[in-house]
Amino acid sequence: ALEVRLTAFLGLIIIMGYLTYPVSKKHVHVNRLPWYDIVIMVIGAAAFFYYCFNYGTLIKTLTSAAKMTPFLIAVGVAGILTLAELCRRCVGVPILVVVGALLVYTFVSMLKGGQTFDQVLGRVIYTLFFGTSGVLSTPVQVCAKFIAVFIIFGAFLERTGISSFFIDLANAIAGWTSGGPAKVAVISSALCGMVSGSSVGNTVTTGSVTIPMMKRTGYKPEFAGAVEAAASTGGQIMPPIMGAAAFLMAEYMNVTYGQVTLWAILPAVLYFGGIFISVHLEAKKLGLRGIPRSELPRFKYLMRNVYLLLPLVILVYLVSSGSRTMAFAAAVATVTAIVVSMFSKETRMTPKKFFEALAGG
Repeated sequence: ALEVRLTAFLGLIIIMGYLTYPVSKKHVHVNRLPWYDIVIMVIGAAAFFYYCFNYGTLIKTLTSAAKMTPFLIAVGVAGILTLAELCRRCVGVPILVVVGALLVYTFVSMLKGGQTFDQVLGRVIYTLFFGTSGVLSTPVQVCAKFIAVFIIFGAFLERTGISSFFIDLANAIAGWTSGGPAKVAVISSALCGMVSGSSVGNTVTTGSVTIPMMKRTGYKPEFAGAVEAAASTGGQIMPPIMGAAAFLMAEYMNVTYGQVTLWAILPAVLYFGGIFISVHLEAKKLGLRGIPRSELPRFKYLMRNVYLLLPLVILVYLVSSGSRTMAFAAAVATVTAIVVSMFSKETRMTPKKFFEALAGG
């Protein structure tokens, strides 16, 4: 059942989350977990796993909010509060302020309607925790079904060296032109955005190479950082793998993900085109030159390694054909990336790289 899969997913997310995110930046301890984090993690994960393992019984007995018992309310409250605290650690307080305001409004309006506090609490927890229109609604469903597997695919592409192949390709195309390194940053961010769908992942992957390259050519450090940040942000809207919003659009609009990627091509091209023009104008203004051709990747090397694009080609074909699910397409593309990596010593997938890719994802 959907609820079983999603509650197991969220239980594991809580464990991973509390192992990764400390209570604040002041409490960062390498390889040490405070006792209170362990307590919160165990209680929160236990709440979701209780729902997961007792789903068969709950579906028969818990037919409406009126059937909520004090124990079930406690389970729901524990699960929601633990998830809210993890949310604060990951993305900050503002989103919790919005949720809190809406919950206060809900309680006040229902209490004014003549219901007792116990009835209101039972109904709110039933809707938020035990139904599929609260915590287990569309965003978490999309995350469990699509986003997780696509992020892992992106991580495998990085570990197999396909992302660095994109940077070499961008260098060969534009590295020699006026202000070439900045144009390389734009092109490589567009290419890496095709496989990562993440602004942060894109910046980390391409930025470590392109920012020093831009500074060496004569761009100011702040301009180099700005170009990389702006270009990498476009990774979220660059087909075929886009950010979480694209999966949500497909789900909410009831269209295929392939259609969303098709609609995104023009905005993505315009976005990167705008940054490319800005970079060109800045280079002309500063009188900057490109990278000497002797330092650029050889075309022969690129042609010899063009097979590294195979996982992406397979992914695009499977997603656009609509013959298989997106999760299946991403899984096949991930396996293809591993197989493709075996043809070269530089990119070969070792057990260590395999676990690094999973951890990175």
